[in-house]
Amino acid sequence: MARRSLAQTFWGLFLALLNATLVLAALCLWFAWGALSAADRVSGQINEAAQTVLPLRGEIATLTAEIAAARADLAALPPGGTEAAALQARLAGIEMRMAELSASVSTLTADPDALIDRAVSLAFTGLGDAMAQAIAALRATP
Repeated sequence: MARRSLAQTFWGLFLALLNATLVLAALCLWFAWGALSAADRVSGQINEAAQTVLPLRGEIATLTAEIAAARADLAALPPGGTEAAALQARLAGIEMRMAELSASVSTLTADPDALIDRAVSLAFTGLGDAMAQAIAALRATP
């Protein structure tokens, strides 16, 4: 067997380290590409959901106006009727639910970027957990 010089040994070690580095860089780029494509999909889905919610704002305003008109008609009825009181209580409950719905819709439409940022951060957190589990599994195998 031929003797190798120290320079040849270091050159072989350098090439092995370069090869390992390039493989790790390619793997990291592949994972980053997968994470960014997942974030892009989530962003698109949130955008579609926000677009379906936007028309609800007009409908909520219309329903709120109709409830106010019904309440005005009820106030014109003679007082003392139990049906009128029950109807007013029902209208109050509906108004409360409409206010809650209006508030939730306005938070969605006010800052959709915050929703996208939250979804992206959750996607990256999930990716980080998956990577940690994969690395732990690789370390556990003999």
